Amino acid sequence: MRNLIASLRPYIMQHRGRFIGGLIALLITNYLAVLVARFAGQAADSIGKPEATSHVFFLHAVWILTAALFAGLFRYIMRYWIVGASRDIEFEFRNTIFDKLQRLEPSFFDRQRTGDLMSKATNDVDAVRAVLGPGILQFFNSVFLFPIALWRMAAIDPTLTVATMVPLGVLPFIMNYYGNRVHQRFKMVQDHYSLISAMVQENLAGVRVVKAFVQEEAQENQFNGLNQTFITLNMDLAKVQAAFYPMLRAVGGLSVVVLLWVGGTHVIRGQVSLGELIEFSLIQVMLFWPMMAFGWTLSLLQRGAASMDRINTVLHLRPSFSEQDSEVDTDDEPALQAAADVAVPEGRIEMRNLTFRYREDLPDVLHDINITVPAGDRLGIVGPTGSGKSTLVSLLARLYPAPPGTLFIDGRDILTLPAAALRERVGLVMQETFLFSDTIAGNIAFGAENATAEEIRGAATKAHIAGEIDDFPKGYDTILGERGINLSGGQKQRVAIARALIRDPRIIAFDDALSAVDTETEERIIESLHRELHGRTAVIIAHRISAVMHCDEIIVLDDGRIEERGTHAELLAAGGLYADLFEKQLLTEAVEAG
Repeated sequence: MRNLIASLRPYIMQHRGRFIGGLIALLITNYLAVLVARFAGQAADSIGKPEATSHVFFLHAVWILTAALFAGLFRYIMRYWIVGASRDIEFEFRNTIFDKLQRLEPSFFDRQRTGDLMSKATNDVDAVRAVLGPGILQFFNSVFLFPIALWRMAAIDPTLTVATMVPLGVLPFIMNYYGNRVHQRFKMVQDHYSLISAMVQENLAGVRVVKAFVQEEAQENQFNGLNQTFITLNMDLAKVQAAFYPMLRAVGGLSVVVLLWVGGTHVIRGQVSLGELIEFSLIQVMLFWPMMAFGWTLSLLQRGAASMDRINTVLHLRPSFSEQDSEVDTDDEPALQAAADVAVPEGRIEMRNLTFRYREDLPDVLHDINITVPAGDRLGIVGPTGSGKSTLVSLLARLYPAPPGTLFIDGRDILTLPAAALRERVGLVMQETFLFSDTIAGNIAFGAENATAEEIRGAATKAHIAGEIDDFPKGYDTILGERGINLSGGQKQRVAIARALIRDPRIIAFDDALSAVDTETEERIIESLHRELHGRTAVIIAHRISAVMHCDEIIVLDDGRIEERGTHAELLAAGGLYADLFEKQLLTEAVEAG
């Protein structure tokens, strides 16, 4: 519970004006509600008196109606301010979580399931919001009403007040017993909900794989099992809550019995009037809902605390060194561009004894890599699958932090450069192309939001995708399906190349970016890229030798080590692994051509 309060305090303080105003309105509402009961009691006492007339009862009715109307008005104000503030905080809190997720290093997402993170950013945030809105409202409704009601009840009949309140003394024990169980069970429900969300997300993203391998029934059975467990956990929670509320009602019912027994006796003895007993009973009825709501509020608090514990597993994470940059405000575009120019003025790359592993419990992926790429040169990288080629590119863009003193840009350790500014000047075309559910133009201009239509078309032309885009009915305004499903693999890669080129990077890296295009298209793209890469430093990873044969230097990686290096001609003359790869590709092309 302390974590919940500590985490929400900054948001509550930011909206404290509305919360304070809402609580004042709530206090006035409760006072007026008790006043209505008093007017009703006075009206009852006037029955049978000689001066009682219809006019007198009309005046009582006017007072009751007036107090009730004002109570309703202040109740509206109270809800508008408090619930409204909770919705604004929900908006800000969800943005905070999303911003945190955006700033965490990629290695964090390697260990997390997308569905679990989605659940924390949606379902758990809603549970926390319920604490700030209905939770705070009902909690303070109980806190304010009880003293006012007890004060008036004690003024009417102290003995009756004590007698009717004794049964309520067991409430703290009931709330503590059931509250802890609600907290534990709700956390289990939320954790399992994350598993269901993750499975649904994975199945929707990989629906074609599921259908291709005829796994619909197996996936349905697995989902059914998860769903059944989810129902069981919810039923366990419902059983606790089902016992919780009847217990509260039983306590309230016992108070009514005491009221009728003791109060009726006092009326007969003349200790209180009938009107005072009616007023007393109306006030006691008012206490029933706050008493019930207090238990409901406790349940909300326990749920909110459980959700906050889950959310804090993300919010309390500290980004790795590579993501903690305070030198540049990423919202200040001119400052970012200036910093990028300083961060990568020329584009010279140097790796010194670079050894890297993704986690401490995993083996090294790269071993003692030493490479120097002069500014404006092109480095080609080839090698078998799993040899560490993509890892080099990821380190260059600081998607993962290289060990200190092993990777340098223009003589500066890459870890000392602002990450955002560095990435402004390092274009990356990844092996696994990801396109957003946006227009083709929006995907090309991703990261270059101010790009003009001419610049977008120019980048598409350089990537040899412009003609095919024009063939779509809406051209560049064509909306792509999820992950660009309405494009072929080769079209996706060329859109990704255009996306990298439009940013005009000093360093550009292609991670097997032409693997999905045919040989003829690859040749045209390479020829175009030769012109575009002039003056830029380029790192080209490829399986096809034809994509790297014109590079200034080529290295051959195997098992994370540099096995060969040199120009295309030098490596062929050496007759090693590179020459074997080249001969196999020539043979494959000959077979395909024949």
